[in-house]
Amino acid sequence: MATGPATTRGGKGSRPLLRFLAYARPYRRHLLVSMLMTVFFVVLSAALIWLVGPLVGTLFGTHVLSPSTVSLPVANTGGVAGFLAHAKTTVLGWMHDLIVRPDPLATLARLCVAVLLISLLKNLVLYAQTFIVALVQQRLIRVLRDQLFAHFHDLSLAYFTRTRTGLIISRVAHDVRILNDMLDLGFSHLLRDPLLVLALLGSLFVISWQLTLLALLVLPLSVAAMAIVWRYMRRYSRRSQERMADLNSILEESVGGVRVVKAFGMEEYEVARFGQANRAYYRAMVKMARVRLGSSPVNEFLGTVAGVAILWFGGRAVLSGSGLSPSEFLTYIFLMFSMIQPVKALANVHAKIAEGQAAAERFFDALDTPIEVQDLPGARPLDSFTHGIVYDNVGFHYGRGAWVLRQINLSIPRGQSVALVGPSGGGKSTLCDLLARFYDPVEGAIRLDGADLRAFTVRSLRAHLGVVTQDVVLFNDTVAKNIAYGCPDADPARLRRAAEAAFALEFIDAMPEGFDTVIGPRGAKLSGGQRQRLAIARAIFKDPPILIFDEATSALDTESEFAVQRAIDNLLRDRTALIVAHRLSTVRNADLIAVVDGGRIIERGRHDELLARGGLYRRLYEMQFAEEPVAADNDVASRPVL
Repeated sequence: MATGPATTRGGKGSRPLLRFLAYARPYRRHLLVSMLMTVFFVVLSAALIWLVGPLVGTLFGTHVLSPSTVSLPVANTGGVAGFLAHAKTTVLGWMHDLIVRPDPLATLARLCVAVLLISLLKNLVLYAQTFIVALVQQRLIRVLRDQLFAHFHDLSLAYFTRTRTGLIISRVAHDVRILNDMLDLGFSHLLRDPLLVLALLGSLFVISWQLTLLALLVLPLSVAAMAIVWRYMRRYSRRSQERMADLNSILEESVGGVRVVKAFGMEEYEVARFGQANRAYYRAMVKMARVRLGSSPVNEFLGTVAGVAILWFGGRAVLSGSGLSPSEFLTYIFLMFSMIQPVKALANVHAKIAEGQAAAERFFDALDTPIEVQDLPGARPLDSFTHGIVYDNVGFHYGRGAWVLRQINLSIPRGQSVALVGPSGGGKSTLCDLLARFYDPVEGAIRLDGADLRAFTVRSLRAHLGVVTQDVVLFNDTVAKNIAYGCPDADPARLRRAAEAAFALEFIDAMPEGFDTVIGPRGAKLSGGQRQRLAIARAIFKDPPILIFDEATSALDTESEFAVQRAIDNLLRDRTALIVAHRLSTVRNADLIAVVDGGRIIERGRHDELLARGGLYRRLYEMQFAEEPVAADNDVASRPVL
């Protein structure tokens, strides 16, 4: 499993955004360089705007760059006002010495060169800063996806039985995408734009602190508007993600079950079901957009109010000649307009952070889901299997539900096969799931060579198991990669031997590209019998000492069942097997048959013994072969057997 800060449980009291940002610790140096470049960018941006004054003075012949021409005498002013006046005198004097020349054309040439150089350097710094941020951002997102995906695979089957597939997909894809968007705006703008606003605001104070204080009167209103947006965005973002999970679930179910949908003529029903969920998602997104998009016009209008006030009072001061010079006022206006873009960007960052916080909460809720089946402290690898498997007074229930299994005692010596038969819902498949440690017993223990299964690591235990089920899971990949699942460099000769033992070689060789043929999602290009034989070939290729067959032939026609049973017969040689069977003819040769009903083993013995007892096994057998006498063993023997 991937490692990271979130592997330590933060609890519900932890702050998701702070926990999320902890993932950036390995990239502290990258972010420090990015911050330094951001500072350079802000300084260069402010310097570019300050050149407006010299440009106006050069073009219109008002030599305002000389320190002697500033409007406020430094010597007669003290305190903050004096400091600001001294700062303005210093900046204007420095720019005068650097740019102004006796010849206006020479001054203009220097101005043009300065603008070009500052603009070039500013954009180079911006590119480097944004690239570093993008690199860190994509690495963080990769780590998040890897860690969440790995965590999902560490969870027990119980999580997946109670959680919608669409919700899981939404967590890995959609929530991580929202976090990616938040990082994109956050790392790119959260430092740069506030610094730029502060630099421009400081410049405004230097030019005229009176006008700047007037403009700041609207600040409390903007802060209040952003606080309202923050609160509603978190609420609506969570709601929209729930609706997206509903959409994903319906889409996955409808596409995965398209054969059933078409067979029952339920296309209109599925379209209506999807449309209803889509409308719910639409309503949630409209509410979120209404709040998010409404904040920008409000803040922009408030900024316009401040701008109009500045135009009025500043313009009066210029016209009366008692305050600012024309070039100073024009520079002030340019600084004000330059603040609009970063302020609006900050408003968007604010909304994205609100969405990101909701996504981070959902992400860490999923990542904090406890792993119910995991390696215990001191668990050791399972190196070999020599004696047998024992179910020792095993009991199990799901969550707080009713008992599924009670007082199960069963012994499976090495090299023997035990068949589990009985009515549906009796607990047969659960017995197999416990052996594979998909779940752990609630009471009792399953022992392998005398040791509790929980004494071994989960990975090493499952390396000794091969599982073939009725619902065969194949991947949208080649035949070869499905047989040699998890073994990318498989020996072709070994692949052919496994396919031949599973009686799959004939149909594989008949495919257009043989073992390199892609079989489609879940093996859609194959028949049921072919899929089953491919699953058996996969188990043969793995060559495990312990096999689990869960209704491996119940969904097949007679011809396919015969081929699959021959493949199973090859697979069972010299192996220990636990077999769940619905067709009793397939378990006649099992070393032991256990009849499971109501979560208990009520009968056990060989085929002939159980028939002779006249219990549940005999009744099940007679229901399957009602037209044939029970004693007609020759007829039974003529059927394909396991």
